[in-house]
Amino acid sequence: MSKDKSKGGLGKGLDVLFGGSSSVEESLHENITELNPNVINEEQILFLPTGSIKTNPYQPRRDFNESELKDLAESIKQKGVIQAITVRKLDDGTYELISGERRLRASKLAGIEKIPSFILDVTSKEELLEISLIENIQRTDLNAIEVAEGYQRLINECSLTQEKVAEKVGKSRSAVTNTIRLLSLPEEIKQSIQKGDISEGHARSILAFDNEVDQLLFWKKITSENLSVRKAEEFTRSKKQDKKVKKDKKIYEITDQNKAAIKFLEEKFMEHFGTRVKLHPSSSTTGNIIIEYYTAEDLERIIDLCKK
Repeated sequence: MSKDKSKGGLGKGLDVLFGGSSSVEESLHENITELNPNVINEEQILFLPTGSIKTNPYQPRRDFNESELKDLAESIKQKGVIQAITVRKLDDGTYELISGERRLRASKLAGIEKIPSFILDVTSKEELLEISLIENIQRTDLNAIEVAEGYQRLINECSLTQEKVAEKVGKSRSAVTNTIRLLSLPEEIKQSIQKGDISEGHARSILAFDNEVDQLLFWKKITSENLSVRKAEEFTRSKKQDKKVKKDKKIYEITDQNKAAIKFLEEKFMEHFGTRVKLHPSSSTTGNIIIEYYTAEDLERIIDLCKK
């Protein structure tokens, strides 16, 4: 095993996956071998038959755009596979994909029989899951829900903390936390994110609402009015401000003593106006007086009494 194996048992494989000093092209020249492919003592690159590679069971991507795959297949026909896929060898002599499923699929579409493959010495499920998810999460073409599900699987299945996930994918902890929060949204909204109807920025604005009903109503407002992320953020800020004002506004507490005084005053007003009068205090010095009238004559009589 190479000296680099001390790096979590993955050596140069991690350098290739996560931007180490050795380029893929250099690795190709150094490690491509036509020697016995059954003897793999170090990470190396081989040209493997595309049919001998099984798909990745931990692939976070759900949908593969057929049009984009055809475009990639055409590019591969013209220029070949520029970046090697990564695989691990199984006990039955076949290989299992770790990353590069789009390249593998496009190569098959292009009729390519062999594909450059970087072989990693990965044996445990946890190690495979971690490498596969992290490599795929770091790609820019996953939607926010796929990324959030990838983060959550790293936490659940690899026993990583949010801090560790953030460190491994090169994000801040708050970014990881906020992305995972997207999974709490109603299913309709999550599907809308996956389809590209709304962006992650829109989704973060929706999360500002506490309950599912308000979230769905705001989502419908965003989609029906085609709100930009900026407009959506302005709307949520105004709603938060309104909520804060209502919360800060104190409700006047009516004590038993207040109730007795209010009843006394209501009776005095009723004696004066000859109709029902209600007092609604909103503070110790302010409030509303409601004087009821039942006919036009009643109203004229009350107005005359007010003038006296």
